[in-house]
Order: sequence, then C-alpha cells, then structure tokens
Amino acid sequence: MTAITQAQIEMLISLQNIEFSKIEVKKTLDAVAAKVAQLEGELKTFSDDVESEKQKLRDSQARCAEFEEQIQTNDTLVGKIEEKRRSVKTEREYQSLIKEEEQLRARKSQIEDEMIVCMDQIEATTQAIATKEKELQQIQQQVEDDIQGVQQEASASETRHADLAREWEAMATDIDARLLEKFVKVKSQTTDGRALAPVRDAICMACHMNIPPQMYNELQRFDSLKLCPFCFRILYWDNASGA
Repeated sequence: MTAITQAQIEMLISLQNIEFSKIEVKKTLDAVAAKVAQLEGELKTFSDDVESEKQKLRDSQARCAEFEEQIQTNDTLVGKIEEKRRSVKTEREYQSLIKEEEQLRARKSQIEDEMIVCMDQIEATTQAIATKEKELQQIQQQVEDDIQGVQQEASASETRHADLAREWEAMATDIDARLLEKFVKVKSQTTDGRALAPVRDAICMACHMNIPPQMYNELQRFDSLKLCPFCFRILYWDNASGA
C-alpha cells in the first residue's frame, strides 16, 4: 500500500475542500445563467404580447380600409343606378333599379355598422398598446437592472472560480504524483466527487459502514494509504472525534 503522512492527508483534504468550493461557485454561475434566461424570457413574453396587440391593430386598420373601399364602391354603384333611373322607359325596369338600389343601401348600412365596430376595436387596441408599451419600458428597465445585478454576481463568482482553480493547481504540485493520481481516480469513481472520507469510531463517514479494527488502528498511525472496503474512498482518521 502506498505510504502516506498526516501532512499529505491534510493537503488532500484541503484539495477536496477547494473542489467542493468550486462546485458551489459553479452552482452559483449556473443559477445566474438560469436567472438571466428567465428574465429575458419574461421580457420576450411581454414584448411578444405587445407585438400581438400591434398586429391586431394592423388587422383592424386593414379591415376598416376594406370597409371604406366597399362603401366607396357601393356609392359608385348607387350613383350609376340613379343615372339609369332617369333614362328607363318601363315601370318594370324602374322598380328593378329601385330594388337594386335598396339592396346596395342596406349593404352600405351593414358595412357602416361593421366599420363602427372596427373603429371601436382600433381605439381600444390603440389604448391597450399605449398602456402595454409603457409597462414594457418599465419591465425592460427592471430586467436590465436585474440582469446587471446577476451579471455582477457572476463576475465575482467567475473570479472566485479562477482563484480556486489556481489554488488547486498550486497545491497539487506539492502532493506526491502517485498520491494525486490515486486521489483523482477515486474521485472520478464516486457519485458525489468525494475522494476522501473521515473515519470516526471505526465508521466510514461516507458510507457509514464499520471498517475492520486492524485497519482502524493502522489509520491512526498515518503510515499507509487505506481505502474503505465498502465505498473505496481514501480513508483518514478524524482525530477530532476523540477516538
């Protein structure tokens, strides 16, 4: 078994603590990214809502323009009928023109009613857009402020992460290469990234299993590297437990 000293164990513990700090910083960075995405998503949703209202306004304006064109066409047809009435020679033709004119005027009245509804929609939509655009400006400002805040947090976290990475590299150079290789290998085989596990009262505090008495005694001498026979983590005696 690889020889190990208490000082080396303490360096590995420090190394592991640095890695856990890096993980926490990474969680903060991930949370910041998620928060920014959430804020931008909320802004886009509201912005899309405003654009939807604007499209509704354009559609209403287009309908009103169509109604105006239909009324103009209707008036032109009525004018032509009035001219024809002045030149008809039979009562039958005259009555036919009167009937056609009445239908056109009825249609015009219907179009005008529809146009009034359309114009009311334009007014209501215009007011809604004005209100929503004002709200959008407020939301944009709030989102920009919030994003600036979380980005400042991210910047601090990125700096901290870089500092931890340099600290890890510096400390790793002072550890025996074989021991460091073992540390990295054990860490890669665990689900929580914990390569080291303290032992208290002959119990591995990672898997909570009792280790053999002889191994427990050898751990307290710090003379060789020991792996938990159950979870295969690197063990060290936690003498702070008073065992």
